[in-house]
Amino acid sequence: MNFKIITDGSSDMNVDFIKSSNITIVPMQSNMEDEIYEIIGTDIERLNEYYEFMLEDKNVSTSQVNLAAFEKYFEEVLKNGEDVFYIGITDVLSGTYKNAMKAKEILEKKYPDRKIYVYDTNQASTGTGLLCQIICKMQEDGKSIDEIDDFIKDNSKYMVAQFGVDNLKYLYKGGRISKTSAGIGSFLKVKPVLHVSDDGSLQVLKIERGNKRAIKVLFNNFKKNWKPEISKEVLIGYAYFDENAKILKELIEENFKDAKVSLAPIGSLIGSHVGPGMYSLSYFGEKR
Repeated sequence: MNFKIITDGSSDMNVDFIKSSNITIVPMQSNMEDEIYEIIGTDIERLNEYYEFMLEDKNVSTSQVNLAAFEKYFEEVLKNGEDVFYIGITDVLSGTYKNAMKAKEILEKKYPDRKIYVYDTNQASTGTGLLCQIICKMQEDGKSIDEIDDFIKDNSKYMVAQFGVDNLKYLYKGGRISKTSAGIGSFLKVKPVLHVSDDGSLQVLKIERGNKRAIKVLFNNFKKNWKPEISKEVLIGYAYFDENAKILKELIEENFKDAKVSLAPIGSLIGSHVGPGMYSLSYFGEKR
């Protein structure tokens, strides 16, 4: 039976993958100086404009995917005689998942013969994006929706998403840290390394002085934790500035010849909270 893989605009994926795959992305609205846009990962020009607004300290914001949008995107698939497999941003960070679940409940009554899978994998950004890239490849290789369901159930808990940020002020604006911490941290040029925990929340792993040390933390964690027997795919994200992401990519490729590393621009939803200069590393590991 045919099925469609769907995600939302919070999932950060490789641009070439998005263009060549059959994945459907439900966009999230982004607001720049009171103008509303729907930015997806392939619209690099608009995404860069969003980050430039942030660098100029102009007002930017994002909103979750509403119920009507999920009903629209899911029903288009169901009407076509296909099943739906959706994974997106964790419920801990957004109300988007709840709206996807409501759409599932509504549409299951209208289409009782169709399957609608809606998953909270307790992930976001490149963590969800890499899961999407892997399951799309599984679909291309002929795996069924139930086989992909089993893969997500068994392995999503091993998906690692760790990242560093260049400036603490965006974490403060997003309510992640206090104004005092942001001020002291910026003065000391502190570069925190964070990760998405088992329950989908953001937690600080380590505080470093400077990006070089923070990058080394991510790389050393990768060395100790990588679990290639699940997948050799590695996804590195970057928000506007890609220098740190490229350094991390080079480090991994030089030391792990089997790793299949790709880059992904960080979209406006995650970017709004972490700011330009954020870089992330996602892969399957022994633990998150």
